Amino acid sequence: MSEHKRLCSVMIPAYNCERTIRSSVESALQQSYDVLEVLIADDASTDNTGYVLKDLATEDSRIKIFSLKKNGGVAEARNRLFAEAKGEYIAFLDADDIWEPEKLAKQIALLESSGSDFVYSSYSFMDKDSLAIGKPKIVPTSCIMKDILRENFILCSSVVMKGSLGKQFKMDGSYSHEDMVYWLTLFQGGCKAVGISDVLVQYRLYDQNRSGNKRKAAKDRWIIYRRFLQLNIYTSFGYFFVYTLHGFNKYRRLKK
Repeated sequence: MSEHKRLCSVMIPAYNCERTIRSSVESALQQSYDVLEVLIADDASTDNTGYVLKDLATEDSRIKIFSLKKNGGVAEARNRLFAEAKGEYIAFLDADDIWEPEKLAKQIALLESSGSDFVYSSYSFMDKDSLAIGKPKIVPTSCIMKDILRENFILCSSVVMKGSLGKQFKMDGSYSHEDMVYWLTLFQGGCKAVGISDVLVQYRLYDQNRSGNKRKAAKDRWIIYRRFLQLNIYTSFGYFFVYTLHGFNKYRRLKK
């Protein structure tokens, strides 16, 4: 470890992910930026996730497990980890996604050089069996709040942010798209974001989140426009139209 590196807290909410959690955690532990703690909230899993986490914790002292007594959802799990995080940086990682080895090094360097508050990256797609599908999503390198109202291209597992933000802003679990609501909250709080075009995350897609919940996703997006942001109906329709177009493009990309 280099002495000048600052601690990064990797936060992983885990629920019934016995098949994927090990590969996700190992992708964090194998980062070239190795000054980190891996904080995992077991959200009252009912499968063998807890046993896998215990094994992982015995293998690397950087791993810390927090077992939640009652399943409260991903937002509540992340809020618990915000409270536990000690790092100057916080990195989000879902329990079924995988990082490329240089992810943290590249993003923390950009975070420090750009003066931004949080950084996101491009990502590729894989199926439930870890096989690559479709074309990667190459994100724009600049972003303001209006951009993600049209298309939420900020993948949760791609974000690294200043650790102080985790103490200042909490996630709101009353919205299904709690990650998007969180980015909007950061923007409303005056935070600035910057992207990196490098593909640094493998994002796992399942059949149910590829096609089964399109109608629910659309409804949830509408609720964000109208209830969270309190946009008027005409502005909401405008954003919703563009969001729908991006949705069609996304699924075309995944079929190629």
